Amino acid sequence: MSVFTNINSQQLETFIESYPVGTLSGFTGIEAGITNSNFFVDTDTGRYVLTIVEHEHRDDVEWFMQLLAYLHSNNIPCALPVKTKDSYTSTLAEKPATIVECLKGSEKVTVNPEDCHAIGQVMAKFHTSCQDYKAKRQDSRGAAWRTKTAEKVTSKISHDERKLLAELMQACKPATLDALPASVIHADLFRDNVLFYQDESLAGAARISGIIDFYYACNGCMLYDLAITFNDWCRDADGAIDRENAKALLQGYESVRPLEASEQQSWPEAVRCAALRFWLSRLHDLHYPPEALMTFTKDPAPYQKILTESAVEYVDITS
Repeated sequence: MSVFTNINSQQLETFIESYPVGTLSGFTGIEAGITNSNFFVDTDTGRYVLTIVEHEHRDDVEWFMQLLAYLHSNNIPCALPVKTKDSYTSTLAEKPATIVECLKGSEKVTVNPEDCHAIGQVMAKFHTSCQDYKAKRQDSRGAAWRTKTAEKVTSKISHDERKLLAELMQACKPATLDALPASVIHADLFRDNVLFYQDESLAGAARISGIIDFYYACNGCMLYDLAITFNDWCRDADGAIDRENAKALLQGYESVRPLEASEQQSWPEAVRCAALRFWLSRLHDLHYPPEALMTFTKDPAPYQKILTESAVEYVDITS
């Protein structure tokens, strides 16, 4: 959620004419995130989020929006996309663009076991609700992307990093995970893609008000999706495991969908492959920073630490 493509009021007024959202009163760019251009859009009917999708075809963007509508209809907390007469996706600044409702709440920089248990449950409900979802989409950050990105960053990194990367590219093979139970997965469910909302009229902790940023969603291994979230929600700033958060995440997930024995055995591989994906993407953005009006680059170092530590066994964090 950065701003790579700038727009003006006249462009936006014309764009929203085809959406039932009312008359434009203002808009502001959203700085967080690193992939697409995002804006808060205010109209006389409320606040919405506009996304200009920078690197996907319009058909793919429509797939994301249809998935979002499907999840919303199945009571998964997420924003409801707004539809024109014909589709969810239009064109703005010659790129695919969408409008979704703006959810209440904000991200949590620091999460606790209760938060981890809650997102584990939501993820499992997401996975189980999508196992029979008919429309398919391949992972845009799969094996081909890993190979291409590794080749691109090799000349930019140190000798030790090149050695580690070469070893990991040989070790991290998709066949093991491809044989495990699959569904539609989010594939990017970091803390900054989950909103929490504290209803002051109700006692208790803040609840999850929505999952956002589905632009890496695809069909894939459910365990891999869980490992992506584990690597962000259950580690400290240096990459060390927070075992209380880890146990809570897995307990929350398994309260809805218990992991099969093959998934438990494959947990170390899933954690390693998930870490490799984000180490590569962060190395790429560090050495080939995107040109944007508003953005920031995430540090690859914590993911390098994850990849150099001892294997994380499932039983070690659940017992």
